[in-house]
Amino acid sequence: MKVTVRAFGDLIKILGSEIVVELEPGSKIEDLALKLGEKAGKPTRDRIGDHDLTGPEFNVLLNGRNILTLEGLMTPLKHGDIVALFPPLVGG
Repeated sequence: MKVTVRAFGDLIKILGSEIVVELEPGSKIEDLALKLGEKAGKPTRDRIGDHDLTGPEFNVLLNGRNILTLEGLMTPLKHGDIVALFPPLVGG
Protein backbone atom coordinates (compact mmCIF):
# COMPACT_ATOMS: atom_id res chain seq x y z
CA MET A 1 0.00 0.00 0.00
CA LYS A 2 1.09 3.58 -0.56
CA VAL A 3 0.87 6.42 1.95
CA THR A 4 1.66 10.07 1.24
CA VAL A 5 3.83 11.83 3.82
CA ARG A 6 3.95 15.61 4.05
CA ALA A 7 6.84 16.94 6.11
CA PHE A 8 7.20 20.39 7.62
CA GLY A 9 9.92 22.34 9.39
CA ASP A 10 13.39 20.84 9.48
CA LEU A 11 12.06 17.44 8.39
CA ILE A 12 11.86 18.80 4.84
CA LYS A 13 15.68 18.62 4.69
CA ILE A 14 15.55 14.92 5.56
CA LEU A 15 12.39 13.71 3.82
CA GLY A 16 11.48 16.36 1.28
CA SER A 17 8.19 18.24 1.49
CA GLU A 18 6.10 15.32 0.18
CA ILE A 19 6.93 11.70 -0.49
CA VAL A 20 5.01 8.53 -1.18
CA VAL A 21 6.01 5.60 1.01
CA GLU A 22 5.33 1.95 0.17
CA LEU A 23 4.29 -0.10 3.22
CA GLU A 24 3.03 -3.60 3.86
CA PRO A 25 -0.75 -3.98 4.25
CA GLY A 26 -1.71 -3.69 7.91
CA SER A 27 1.09 -1.25 8.71
CA LYS A 28 0.76 1.25 11.52
CA ILE A 29 2.18 4.71 12.19
CA GLU A 30 5.11 3.10 14.02
CA ASP A 31 5.98 1.10 10.87
CA LEU A 32 5.93 4.30 8.85
CA ALA A 33 8.19 5.97 11.44
CA LEU A 34 10.67 3.09 11.13
CA LYS A 35 10.73 3.44 7.34
CA LEU A 36 11.17 7.23 7.56
CA GLY A 37 13.79 6.82 10.27
CA GLU A 38 15.82 4.67 7.89
CA LYS A 39 15.88 7.61 5.48
CA ALA A 40 17.02 9.87 8.33
CA GLY A 41 19.78 7.41 9.29
CA LYS A 42 18.27 6.56 12.69
CA PRO A 43 15.65 3.83 12.25
CA THR A 44 13.36 3.48 15.29
CA ARG A 45 9.61 3.08 15.65
CA ASP A 46 9.06 6.25 17.68
CA ARG A 47 11.52 8.76 16.22
CA ILE A 48 12.33 10.42 12.94
CA GLY A 49 15.82 11.82 13.03
CA ASP A 50 16.14 13.68 16.32
CA HIS A 51 12.39 14.05 16.77
CA ASP A 52 10.41 11.99 19.27
CA LEU A 53 7.01 11.28 17.70
CA THR A 54 5.49 10.72 21.14
CA GLY A 55 6.71 14.05 22.52
CA PRO A 56 4.18 16.77 23.27
CA GLU A 57 5.81 19.23 20.86
CA PHE A 58 5.57 16.94 17.79
CA ASN A 59 2.29 16.51 15.92
CA VAL A 60 1.41 13.66 13.56
CA LEU A 61 -1.82 14.03 11.62
CA LEU A 62 -3.49 11.19 9.76
CA ASN A 63 -5.94 12.54 7.21
CA GLY A 64 -6.19 15.72 9.31
CA ARG A 65 -6.66 13.99 12.69
CA ASN A 66 -4.01 13.99 15.39
CA ILE A 67 -2.90 10.41 16.06
CA LEU A 68 -3.09 11.13 19.79
CA THR A 69 -6.88 11.19 19.41
CA LEU A 70 -6.71 7.86 17.55
CA GLU A 71 -4.44 4.98 18.60
CA GLY A 72 -1.13 6.85 18.76
CA LEU A 73 1.77 5.03 17.11
CA MET A 74 -0.43 1.93 16.81
CA THR A 75 -2.90 3.76 14.54
CA PRO A 76 -3.45 1.59 11.45
CA LEU A 77 -2.79 2.97 7.99
CA LYS A 78 -4.56 2.21 4.73
CA HIS A 79 -3.76 2.80 1.08
CA GLY A 80 -4.12 6.46 0.11
CA ASP A 81 -3.77 7.90 3.61
CA ILE A 82 -2.05 11.25 4.07
CA VAL A 83 0.26 11.65 7.06
CA ALA A 84 1.48 15.13 7.99
CA LEU A 85 4.51 15.51 10.26
CA PHE A 86 4.86 18.76 12.25
CA PRO A 87 8.05 19.04 14.31
CA PRO A 88 8.41 21.93 16.74
CA LEU A 89 9.10 25.19 14.95
CA VAL A 90 11.91 27.50 15.95
CA GLY A 91 12.38 31.14 15.16
CA GLY A 92 10.11 34.10 14.85
